[in-house]
Amino acid sequence: MMAARGGAVRFGVLGTLEVWDGEEKLRLGGQRSHGVLAALLLEANRIVPMSRLVDAVWEWAPPATAEHQIRKVVADLRSRIPGGQHFLITDGPGYRIVVDDDQLDLTRFDKYLALARRCEDIDDEVAVLEAALSLHRGRVLPDSRTPLLESAATAVEERLLGARERLLELRVEQGRAHDAVGELRNLVAEHPLRESLSALLMVALYRVGRQADALRVYHDLRTILAEQLGIDPGPEADLRHQQILRNEPDLYDPAPQAPRPPISEAPLKEPRSLPHDLSDFTGRQAEMRWLLSNVPDGVDEPTKVITIDGMGGSGKSTLAVHAGHRLAGRFPDGQLFLDLHGFTPGFEPVAPRTALATLLRAIGVPGERIPDDLADRESLWRGMTAGRRLLLLFDNAATSHQVRPLMPGGPGCLVLVTSRSRLAGLDGAVPLPLPLPTPADGLALLSGVLGRERVLAEPEPAAELVALCGQLPLALRIAASRLRNRPQWTIASMVGRLAGEVPRLGELVAEHRSVRAVLELSRASMPARHQQLFGLLGVHPGTDFDGHTVAALAELPLGSAELLLEDLLDARLLIQRTPGRYVFHDLVRSLARDVAQVDSATAHRARTRLLDYYLCAADEAASVIQPDRERLDVELSRRPDVLPPLPDREAALAWFQTERANLLAALVHAEEAGFDAHVARLPQTLTPYLRVRGHAEDELDVLHRAVAAARRMGDAELEGEALTNLATPYWYLGRVKEGLACAQEALAIAERLGDSLAVAFCLSRISMFYNTMGQYENAILFLHRSLVIFSRAGARREEGAALASLGEAQFALGRHGEALQTSRLMILNSRRIGDPYGEIVGLTGEATAHAEGGAYEVALERLAEASVLARRYATPYGQASVLARYADVYRRQGRHAEALVAGHAALELLRSLSRPAVTAFVHNVIGAVHRDRGECALGEGHHQQARQLAQRIGLRRELLIALDGIAHAREGEDGLDPAEDEAAGGPSSVPGTGNCPSRAG
Repeated sequence: MMAARGGAVRFGVLGTLEVWDGEEKLRLGGQRSHGVLAALLLEANRIVPMSRLVDAVWEWAPPATAEHQIRKVVADLRSRIPGGQHFLITDGPGYRIVVDDDQLDLTRFDKYLALARRCEDIDDEVAVLEAALSLHRGRVLPDSRTPLLESAATAVEERLLGARERLLELRVEQGRAHDAVGELRNLVAEHPLRESLSALLMVALYRVGRQADALRVYHDLRTILAEQLGIDPGPEADLRHQQILRNEPDLYDPAPQAPRPPISEAPLKEPRSLPHDLSDFTGRQAEMRWLLSNVPDGVDEPTKVITIDGMGGSGKSTLAVHAGHRLAGRFPDGQLFLDLHGFTPGFEPVAPRTALATLLRAIGVPGERIPDDLADRESLWRGMTAGRRLLLLFDNAATSHQVRPLMPGGPGCLVLVTSRSRLAGLDGAVPLPLPLPTPADGLALLSGVLGRERVLAEPEPAAELVALCGQLPLALRIAASRLRNRPQWTIASMVGRLAGEVPRLGELVAEHRSVRAVLELSRASMPARHQQLFGLLGVHPGTDFDGHTVAALAELPLGSAELLLEDLLDARLLIQRTPGRYVFHDLVRSLARDVAQVDSATAHRARTRLLDYYLCAADEAASVIQPDRERLDVELSRRPDVLPPLPDREAALAWFQTERANLLAALVHAEEAGFDAHVARLPQTLTPYLRVRGHAEDELDVLHRAVAAARRMGDAELEGEALTNLATPYWYLGRVKEGLACAQEALAIAERLGDSLAVAFCLSRISMFYNTMGQYENAILFLHRSLVIFSRAGARREEGAALASLGEAQFALGRHGEALQTSRLMILNSRRIGDPYGEIVGLTGEATAHAEGGAYEVALERLAEASVLARRYATPYGQASVLARYADVYRRQGRHAEALVAGHAALELLRSLSRPAVTAFVHNVIGAVHRDRGECALGEGHHQQARQLAQRIGLRRELLIALDGIAHAREGEDGLDPAEDEAAGGPSSVPGTGNCPSRAG
């Protein structure tokens, strides 16, 4: 086997990293090659996951190509090391270096240590330890630049130091105290807080007759411990101090030590240390079923490791303990619980060395028989657990590194590990991510604590309490315990106390339990960069965010932002419901916003960067939707380095759809924080999307804010632009009076500024309202004026909108030939500038003109073209308009069933839109269809709905048609209410009265 891999190749990590081929020292490449090889050699013959290799190479946020670069490094190492393809093996999620014991100095060192522990003769043990330490060439991996390698190197140094200390102790026992003093002094100087070294030096000095120097060593130790740690020396150093003061003869000639009995002679216990199970445990049925079905059934099955991860307070420990009690009978050799204090206030995470000592004592190993060295304890633990069926519950783990040495040695065991972090580095472990309970489970938890009757008495407040606690079990238990201890409180009163977000975390406290403390500990356990980003995320006013947003907010490269977000996700400080997008739990968001308020200046700068990003990204997306629109010309504190990729109109619409809630929230936040320049301009970028998607109410809201901001800034040009835009959603919503006032106010500003193009915009808007009010001749006059200006200025998109209004006025006046030509001009214009929405309007206008002339098949062809565009560009308003015209043409053809299908499909789309004019038109068409079928009552119902809409918005044409339809439906025009007749100015004729007879005569 060795020959196959190259027997002459040797590796060294007990000093600088070295690789030798016989007598030739090999060149390994750069720092990355050193990092990868060192990480593999420190875990020789074991799989090292890719994530661990990445951490070994990059100190902070690695690049997006990190894994690819690791693979290139491994390929390069294989080419540099003879037989490298046999040494460096691709294995599962990472790589493994396969070496024999004699090929790596670290494994030879470990073999020597194991042999030394078996020596019964002092001289033999000294010889073996001297051989082991002869492998040490200096500081272990001195060029390590990453926390992972530095930590691993420190652990090896600790083992080397333990071996040196044991060797010096044996030399003193051999009577060679003179030889030991010099080296002990050096070690004490290097490790002044290691009390065992000082105690041994005191003995050595005493034995060579230097009692005063020995006492001075104790004095120095006591001083440094007090100054640096605030503690006194431990019992060993105290004992040596007292022995020296009393001149005890044992220090000169210690009694021979009895041979150490083998560990295997120690009696073994069957521990039962699981915490008590909750009597009111509820919910988590799916997780319990999964746990119970993923347990090794027999002693020969491999040990199963299950990691339960979730945010702080989500009930991980409770679930694990409950499962442990349910499974205890399957593990007759014991059930062990160990709190690793990964996230416990006031405690440091339990080191693996300490944890192993606790576990060994729990299974019956006497304290004096537990070795000092971590590797020795790990080996002993594996040996003692081999052949035993144990259930091990390691609660509250901080990292995989903390848990890995605690794995049992044999098959048939179950290891449950709970952690707030994803323990991806724990090879072979099966993860069980713990989501928040469902609302129903939250109510069940409340019922278990408060009693079912109390919850049933206030069902709505109980449901709201679950929501306010974010369905977090810890928060629910604290709230429920406060209610249980205050029977005079109602659930509704508790809801009232929690309803304000600012005090919510302060309310969720009961005795020593606090939601804030639990969440704060998760935050505080993260590195400084992550804590800083967490606080900056508290500035974000929206619901969720992605890497681009966070990169701008925190002034980070995109790759770094994404990696930090993933780390916060792994730490359960963020939630991911959609790939690439992150959201806070409600209570974590409260903490983040509290943290953000600590440094108001930093928060203000971050808020500025965020608003600049949204303004630039929305401007880019709007220009993809409308390529000919005028881009924003605004001075920013800093333009974002990276914007989201928006290759086409679909991508831009999708981006707006995803970010819609965030953009609206950012606008409100900007207004509250006094960012008027952003408030005045951001709505301009939102309008193209909101209009295409039919969000007229949102458009109205954002443009009102823009008008107010422009007025606060004293910027008449921005004010006029916002007022002009504001007229359009008013028109869509049928609010004629308010919209016309906006357009007229904007016209006055434009004339005062002498801006002819802005005047044309306003005239075009005013004409829309004239059409609605039936003042078609005035509308045409205004439109002709605006079209001349638009044509000269090359404002093609606005020219198209004016043509649409002109065609509508011409059609209403019966000038169908002119309306047809105008619609064709609009189609040509829209195609020239790549405006599919304008083309849809033009095609439906042409179809209407053809239908009025009886050319129904041509009309249907144009509608088919418009329908393709409306579906392709996903415009609900465009689809509804096309369906409405389909219904009208089908009605004229007598295809009543198809007309009703198209009409009702249009109404279904219009339910989510605010388009009363089109809705009134569709109701009139459907009403006419029902009358043609003799269904007079149904027809009248639809005409009544059209009448109500038309009267509310002042839509004269549809009002006349509705009244006429109602009259025919009531079996004759004599049934028309005189007041309605007078208000409408008399009915106009509608083609056909259907099968509903007239009441005349």
